[in-house]
Amino acid sequence: MIVRLTRFARRILVAVAYSVGGAVVTLVIVGVVYLEARPELDVWHLADLDEEFTEASGVDSFAAYLALEERLFAQLHAQVYAKVPASGQRSINRYDGNSLSDPESWSPNWNRSFELTAATPKAGVLLLHGMSDSPYSLRALGETLNAAGATVVGMRLPGHGTAPSGLVEITWQDMAAAVRLAMRHLATQVAERPLYIVGYSTGAALAVNYALATLDDGALPKVARMILLSPAIGVSGAAAFAV
Repeated sequence: MIVRLTRFARRILVAVAYSVGGAVVTLVIVGVVYLEARPELDVWHLADLDEEFTEASGVDSFAAYLALEERLFAQLHAQVYAKVPASGQRSINRYDGNSLSDPESWSPNWNRSFELTAATPKAGVLLLHGMSDSPYSLRALGETLNAAGATVVGMRLPGHGTAPSGLVEITWQDMAAAVRLAMRHLATQVAERPLYIVGYSTGAALAVNYALATLDDGALPKVARMILLSPAIGVSGAAAFAV
């Protein structure tokens, strides 16, 4: 009786193994067929934009950041705009120079970093947009603050405002370095006036990261206040016990 049960159990195990193996092979085949049937990547997915700012770029001023950004967008034109095939030249393709959605057709191009100065600034405000976003999303707020007397910098975070491929290798450290650069610039523009950061989503997380960094690095300009819009931040339940 024991021998018969053992043989039966072995047959069950073999059957299960064959079934699992067959299911795995079937899933792999279906996955390969599905992936092969998908459209090829476009030029904006493949562009290698190596003029982007990184923590190791050696760029130490906002003016140098803008100069690097100018080269980056020239590279975007050469590697993407100039290579969009005829099939991709449509009125809603933002990489078609004749498109209704091409940001280059607007002046200024709000996908780039911008600065709105005040003759006698009451404060300095840094605007930090969210992940896969651009300075455009905070433009209206920046113009309102500037009209109220603030010098405003809308920072294009590294990897953003160009092409999807720009986000492949960028790191949060690169974005944090850009924030430090922008805050140093704002501090020189408004002298002893207070500095504020308005951060949206990932920009809010970067704002908090910067504020914490000033506690360890006394050379960094201090933040008077932060405004966090839909912040990409999780707070532990243990925070209820904090002072």
